[in-house]
Formats: sequence, structure tokens, C-alpha cells
Amino acid sequence: MSAVTALPVIDWPTSEQPGAGVLPAHVARSAHGGWWADDPGAVRALLVHCGPERLLRGDPGHLDPGVLARYGRGHFHAPDRFLPLLGRTFTHLTPWVRVLHVHTERPRSVSRHTAAWVRPLHADDEARLDRFARRATTSAHRAGGPHWITETWGGHRALAGSGVAWGAFIGPYLASLACGYLAGRDHLDIAVATDPAFRRLDLALACVHAATAAAHAQGLTPTWSAPQSNHASRALAEAAGFRPVRREVLYRARPVPCPLTAGA
Repeated sequence: MSAVTALPVIDWPTSEQPGAGVLPAHVARSAHGGWWADDPGAVRALLVHCGPERLLRGDPGHLDPGVLARYGRGHFHAPDRFLPLLGRTFTHLTPWVRVLHVHTERPRSVSRHTAAWVRPLHADDEARLDRFARRATTSAHRAGGPHWITETWGGHRALAGSGVAWGAFIGPYLASLACGYLAGRDHLDIAVATDPAFRRLDLALACVHAATAAAHAQGLTPTWSAPQSNHASRALAEAAGFRPVRREVLYRARPVPCPLTAGA
């Protein structure tokens, strides 16, 4: 595995594309995640990973199945030519459609009172994020573990100090949070989460307002990726001024029962 600061260029456009195309720049910016190449000096196959996100490019014939098997329990963004290899490597491979949105419209307004609760997160907000994660724990999240929204930054401390997170604070509580889930050179892909006790108060919308305004101020295009089946997320995106531009298919993978070896 190579250092994130020397990511090679392969068969994606030279200009950054919204969606999965932001992942290489995010890995370099966040210093979290990494990449594998068959030959860093003459790349024919490349895997970029960060949190649960995986991006595949190049020729699947040069990707070692043993390497690929290490990255199960993730979402693979891959051209169709990788599907036979993914299917042979993982016991379960499920297509998952996400809708990519771009911020192009005026958002629905929130009250000044609600907007006043929102501020940028700082490094000393780590403990507040810890409590937020505990309160948001569901059966899908391990109690005491990091919140999913921090996975592409490496945890609560890293996201709190990233400069791309905004929260609505009510008293001592972090009630809602919007952040750059993937932060690239030209795009900021925004994710949002809200404490169940503080829903339906427009707090998520107020946080997204702050995130999109900051992205525009930095010359970044705000984007939003929502599962096609998540109507609440897509409704919030629309209220915040995002409009759908395309659908992209990801593949959720679960690992093989035992590690593969090269050439398996």
C-alpha cells in the first residue's frame, strides 16, 4: 500500500468529476485511507479506498484478487468491466443506486433563530461528537463506535478539526451535523445526520445551508449523494437547493469466508 500523497493518475478525467471522482482528492486532503496499484511507476490497475468507499480504475486483469478481498464491507465504484472480478472475489455483491445532486437552486429558508444555533465544528468538539454518536446509535452501529458520518475522515477528532463540518448546538448538545463527507479540489460532497430527539426542527437544513455557503465561498461545488430509496434524504436535498443530475450504481460487497491468495 502506498502513501496517499503520491496518488497516480490513471483513466479518470483530468478535471475532477462529482461523486466517486472526488475520492482520490479526498484521500490526499484528509490523509485518511490510501491506494493500491499494480505498479506505481506504470499503473494498469488502481484501487483507492477511504472509510467504506472504494474506487476501482484500470484493467481488472492486473488487480490481485487477494488485495481486493481485503476491502470487503465497502461500497465499490467500478466500471462494468470489474464486475466479474468482484463477483468472484466476494460472497455477496449487491447493486445499490445512488442519486447524485448538485447545488443549483435557492434553498428553502430557515428562521434566524434556528440559523443562530449553527456554527463550524472545531477540534475541541470531539467530545460532543462522541455523545452525538452514542445518542444516534442504532442496531446498524456498534455502541460506542464512531458515527458513520466521520468514517471518511478517520473518526470524530479528525472530522471536528477538518474545517468542513457545521453543527447545530442546543445547550450542551450537538443536535444536527452537516459536513463534507468527501472533500475534493473542486467539489464538496455533503452528508448530514441529526440526533433523533431533535428532528423536524429544520436543524439539518440550517446546517446544510452553512455547509453549502462555505463551499461556494471556497470556490467548491456542493454535491449530495443519496440512496435512490432514501426519500427523506432526497427531500432534504431538494429543500436545500440541490437538484438530481444523474444516478450511479455502486456495489456493496461482503467479504469471502477466508482470505484469497494471489491468483485465486
